[in-house]
Amino acid sequence: MLSDYTGLGRNAYKVNRPLTPDEKASRLSRDRRWTDEPPNDEALLIKINSTYLEIVDRWYWQKGQIQVFTLVSFLMFAISPVYFLMMELQRAERGWDAWAFLLFTFLLGWGLAWAIWKGMRMEIFAYTHYPIRLNRKNRMVYAFRTDGTVIRAHWDELFLHIGEGTVPTVGTTYDIRAHVLDEDGVTVKDTFTLAYPGFLTGKKDLPRLMRVGEYVRRYMEEPDGVKKNAEYSMLFNPVEGRREGLHWSLIRAFAPSSRYPWLQLLFSMVFSLFFLGRWFTMLTCKVPVWPEEIEEECKIEADDPYRKDASNNPKFGFLEGPWLVICVLTGLAVLAWVLVRYSPLSLLFSG
Repeated sequence: MLSDYTGLGRNAYKVNRPLTPDEKASRLSRDRRWTDEPPNDEALLIKINSTYLEIVDRWYWQKGQIQVFTLVSFLMFAISPVYFLMMELQRAERGWDAWAFLLFTFLLGWGLAWAIWKGMRMEIFAYTHYPIRLNRKNRMVYAFRTDGTVIRAHWDELFLHIGEGTVPTVGTTYDIRAHVLDEDGVTVKDTFTLAYPGFLTGKKDLPRLMRVGEYVRRYMEEPDGVKKNAEYSMLFNPVEGRREGLHWSLIRAFAPSSRYPWLQLLFSMVFSLFFLGRWFTMLTCKVPVWPEEIEEECKIEADDPYRKDASNNPKFGFLEGPWLVICVLTGLAVLAWVLVRYSPLSLLFSG
């Protein structure tokens, strides 16, 4: 599972500490390009205009991927002790060893269920996404925290560097991290990830990271940054003021193999589980709303020629519509067959 929850929940960024030597060594300068390759938005955008650029957070692309798996595990550990209790109550004689086993079962099962629930709560009943807004005109950056509050920082005062995270199946991953420093210039007061393209697979994908980082830097620093970015960007996440729709959840769930449609069909059962998990997660989450004072600071001119959002998305073709429906229906059919054939449900259909 290629999931990276660095900075979320129990892995929250460490603050109220001095900058580390590694952070100082990997610092990025806003005054020069971060890569010689063309910038890329990596489908992170929500909207762009002459006033501000708004992007999704580092966790948005993987939203809900593991929720189906963790929900099944939660139910299994939560219900199993009750099952053993009911079985024990049917016995004519029960000794102290049976009660000790039941106590152990309840402590272990419900303890594991509680731990899994805590992990699930990092995504469900939270926010659909945690937007980041970069205001080019007043040089301010606004970033939603996971608790719903907002980080406000001046772009020119942010300490930007290449941060590191960990994915069990991959190893070290990288992101462009932003620190808000104290007046002493060395103490980290707050932290958020400014850029993180999805599906990173280690150090070899650093060029991808720098391309999306350069996209953000160009918008804020280059005189023609707005024009170049607006002309380049064609796809925007339809999440402003609302949850993403079923179709967008489907597109996001199957995105890991978007360049290889045959893989989408081959691994349709796995991607269908991603889709169900994402849909379930989004249904439980609330939509983030910027405070009125921030909206006031980010007013857009009515005749802004570079104003673009999800309403400007191109019409999707067969591979982004009917094909994904075929894949998800195939995946769900295979999943149903597996459950009936190899799970306890098979007992209901046996002779």
